[in-house]
Amino acid sequence: MPRKNKSTALKGHGVKFGATVRKRYGKVYRTLHKKRRCPSCGSLRFSRLAAGIWACPKCSFKVASGAYDVDTEKLQI
Repeated sequence: MPRKNKSTALKGHGVKFGATVRKRYGKVYRTLHKKRRCPSCGSLRFSRLAAGIWACPKCSFKVASGAYDVDTEKLQI
């Protein structure tokens, strides 16, 4: 049986949590772990250090933004 691309069955979240909770968690997990481009240097290493703190280890650019996603269109450099 072929697997779906957008799996919501993440490790440790079985039937007891319910479908809605698993879908929400899957969406947040995919948003948090997707690759992002640094608004300063253009590197694909832009990632989250802590809740609301995003940084690029290549150029040392840091910004405070959302906990799970950073909106780079609204950043003013």
